[in-house]
Amino acid sequence: MRYSQCPKKSITTQGFTLIELLVAISILAIVAVLGWRGLDSIVRSREVLTAELEQTRGLQLTFAQLQSDCTNNVNPANYPNLPEGLSSWIEPQRFILIRNVFPDAQAPAMQVVTYRLNDGNLTRFESISTRDLSMLKQLLQQARTPPDQQVEVIMQKNVQNIEFVAWPIGSGNANAVAATSNNVVAPSASSSLGASATSSNAATSGNQAVNNGIQNGVPTNTTTGLQVSLQLEKHDKNMRKIFILGGA
Repeated sequence: MRYSQCPKKSITTQGFTLIELLVAISILAIVAVLGWRGLDSIVRSREVLTAELEQTRGLQLTFAQLQSDCTNNVNPANYPNLPEGLSSWIEPQRFILIRNVFPDAQAPAMQVVTYRLNDGNLTRFESISTRDLSMLKQLLQQARTPPDQQVEVIMQKNVQNIEFVAWPIGSGNANAVAATSNNVVAPSASSSLGASATSSNAATSGNQAVNNGIQNGVPTNTTTGLQVSLQLEKHDKNMRKIFILGGA
């Protein structure tokens, strides 16, 4: 008995054409590029946000330290033998003050603190503590002419400009005086905190500021307000904060 064989069906293999493969690859490439750009945007935004947070945190620490230093500013009325009879000086992009320090288990002492703008960085330097007025005078002189090897703490980086403005008590904003790069204030008995002005009536405002702080060469027991205006790089607006000197 013979069996007839059924004819075999031809099996044809179907697949993607070259054009379809090219289209699929192009779509995948576009999706990959879009995903990469989105990820890059997220990373860049994160970097910018991190930098802004670091600047904000640095400003908070800087202003907190300034607050502590200004609050403990020495009152010249309590120390008539202070160098030049003063306890704070404003210069272009620099602020110097004498502050009280209270070491543990030791008698109160004084130290010289300097804030200045140095190569785009706001730095702070504090001298050793002393109760000797002659030593304090030497420390003050060193603060005015700091050596190159002086170790300073960087309080804030990327600072474009800083300005210190002072209001003698009872003078109001109209008599606010400042030190800028165009108006150098040499620390002396006639240049107490805010001893010069930047407006056209600089002489009048400056003299009034000095008279409010010194009467016949004798320091008076007055409290002075200090405004710090700080501008960071890539920022159009200044950040300002006001402190009371000797508020403790």
